[in-house]
Amino acid sequence: MLNQISVFSIFIESLSNLLALTCASVYIEYVKGKNLLPVNIKIKVSTMKFQLNLVKSILAVAGVAAVSAVSAAPASAFSFGNIVGGDTPGDAYVNSFSFDVIDQGSSVLFNIVNSGDAAASDMFISKVFFDDNEFLSGVANIYNNNDVAFSGGASNDQLPQGGNGFTTDYAFSRNTGAGNKWGIQGGETLGLSFTGDYNNVISGLTSGALKLGLHVQALPNGASDSYISSSSSSSNTQDTPEPLTMLAAGAAVGFGTMFKKQRAQAQKAE
Repeated sequence: MLNQISVFSIFIESLSNLLALTCASVYIEYVKGKNLLPVNIKIKVSTMKFQLNLVKSILAVAGVAAVSAVSAAPASAFSFGNIVGGDTPGDAYVNSFSFDVIDQGSSVLFNIVNSGDAAASDMFISKVFFDDNEFLSGVANIYNNNDVAFSGGASNDQLPQGGNGFTTDYAFSRNTGAGNKWGIQGGETLGLSFTGDYNNVISGLTSGALKLGLHVQALPNGASDSYISSSSSSSNTQDTPEPLTMLAAGAAVGFGTMFKKQRAQAQKAE
């Protein structure tokens, strides 16, 4: 499910004038960490004509280098399951809900996702619950996106139909007002960040010691239902690929071939 590509800005600093560009320094501003990562590119050229032909290519390679320097943070994707013996109105829509867990160093980010379903287009997530068992150490941040607005924290609020050994340690509810607007509607995401160790959290989720619960409203016929995160089976988690790194590697090969052709043409013209 996770395919969050980090947003960053690229700054190019020329060490000489544009016509005699021989070296460029690329800085990546990684939005989440607010850190500048230097990537130095040095290119030896033979003639001014060759330099002019390569200016655009150098800038393009600078961007590729920047992309390859930023690899995706470790992350895993999880699904939700129906509650055995619980209500059934939402059983057919369980696959519409999932969450990703992203390593943020000293904290972990949970992205709660409602992918939507045309057969229940009005359904929305109204509450999110955590049965923690001491894997998490307090709420670091609540990331409300677009028309999603939640609040909450440490709580003993109960997941509807919870039972089954689910004890709430943290609960988050949509803000009231504006009808259902602030819930997690189809195609929307809520981010919840906690202080905690990523590897321990993943271990807790896969063993079932750490669980998430959802309460979903506005199902067909005005019904509601609850879900609990799946656990134990390796099929419920998957390492998130690093599309930026793969893209950069392929692009670097392509630019390398282009450079050889351009240099050969320049030498023939001399």
